[in-house]
Amino acid sequence: MKKLTKNRKAQLFIIEAFIAVSVMIIMVTALYEVQIATQPPIEANYQEEVYTALKLLDNQNVLDGYIYSVLNSQSANITYYRTVIEQAIYGSLPDNGEFNLYYENLTTSLEISGSWINQHLAPSAEAIGIDYLISEVNGELIPCTIHLKVWLKGV
Repeated sequence: MKKLTKNRKAQLFIIEAFIAVSVMIIMVTALYEVQIATQPPIEANYQEEVYTALKLLDNQNVLDGYIYSVLNSQSANITYYRTVIEQAIYGSLPDNGEFNLYYENLTTSLEISGSWINQHLAPSAEAIGIDYLISEVNGELIPCTIHLKVWLKGV
């Protein structure tokens, strides 16, 4: 009889232990889910990185070289500078980032024809506009503004 009582106590202990471990797992899972659900979404400041990329391109005279090539119809240089600008801006954007840009002559308030990069891309409603002022191009007073729009695809 004692053996039967001990056997039942052992079975009850195993069942209680299993229930306690199950409850602990459920509680940890619930806490983890609550923690994930209450974290604020991460705000990407990619526009600051794009502006920094524009400043670096300006310091390396890439932006000046591009507009000078466009104004003087130097097609080989246009292709080179356009590629450098695209790589720099895409490098500063997230993987799903897109952009388009063009130059505007501030003297005439007209866009400089042939200065578009990614003109075929239509910006989304959440596109961020960045303007960058250039006062001279290769020592010549040609004030122009770069109008750049950046956005994320699928957002």
